[in-house]
Parts: sequence; structure tokens; C-alpha cells
Amino acid sequence: MEIKFKRNVFRIVSSFIVGFILACFGVFFFSDFQYRGLSLGNDVSPLISGGTFNKFMQGIWTLLGSGFLADWFVEFSANNIANSSVGAIFFGETIWPALVTWFMAGFLIGVIVKGVKRGLILSLIIFIAVFFLWLITGIFAGADITAIFITNITNTLSELFTVLISLIPGGIIGGLISGPYQPE
Repeated sequence: MEIKFKRNVFRIVSSFIVGFILACFGVFFFSDFQYRGLSLGNDVSPLISGGTFNKFMQGIWTLLGSGFLADWFVEFSANNIANSSVGAIFFGETIWPALVTWFMAGFLIGVIVKGVKRGLILSLIIFIAVFFLWLITGIFAGADITAIFITNITNTLSELFTVLISLIPGGIIGGLISGPYQPE
């Protein structure tokens, strides 16, 4: 009985770790380590190893926020589509790395924890954890959090929508592929 409990806890903890790491670094993995003008080695890493608490928090805030930079409504606006094709927008360097990152995070979580319900719930927990950690580090980094939410509320909601439209299907498909969860 105790070994079975430990196996389930191990699945949950390992899927949380894998999902969290992928949510933090995924956009850089899927975009050749440079995403929307940010380079992991040149922009984020020097901030994290900057030596001061403020620079460290600014680096973590930048790293965590990179997964929320894809804005679905702006990218697929009528003006943007008129200037470019839908395929170029979708598979370009802006939206594709974020979609693949969050889809793979949900997918791997669903595969590791086994089951659609568990995969979906843990995927949403990862999303909430990364989002709140991003907010907390933004406060310590001195970012204007109220400007992000008050003046740019539609952009912020669109960025969160972009994450959820790829995370939720990833968690569901990963849970379906791994098979239903059966207590052992």
C-alpha cells in the first residue's frame, strides 16, 4: 500500500517539476534560445547572475514572463493578417514557440500523471503557479504590475488565453495517451 502511494506522489511531483521547467524555459527551447528580442544567454542569464536581489528578481520575472508574451488577439488581428498571412503569423517566431511550450508542458504532465482529469488539473496548477510566481517576482523586480493589468487588460487576457488554448488540449491529449488513471 505504501509503495503505491509513493509511486503516485512521485508521478505528481515529477510531472510538476517537468511542467514547471518547460513552462519557464520552453519558449527559448523552441525558438533557438532567442524569443521576441530576448536571448536566454545575453538578456536573462546576466540579470539572474547580476549580483543584486533586484537584478535577480528582474531576471526571474523576465524568464517567467517570456511564456506569456504571445498575444493571440494582436497576432491574429485584421490589420496583422492584412500585412501577413495566417500561416506566417501562426508558424512565425512569435506565437508558435509559446503554443508549443504550453502544449508540451500540458502533454508531458498528462502523460506522466496518467489520466485526463489529473493531467488537466495539474496543468492548470502549473499555469497558476507560474503566473503567480511571475507576479510576485515582478513586484520584487519593481515592475509596474498595475499597468500590466489596468492599462493593458485586453492584452494581458489575450496572453493568458493564448497559454490556455494550448495548455488545456496538451493536458487532455497527454492524459488520453497515457491511459486512464487506475489506483494500484
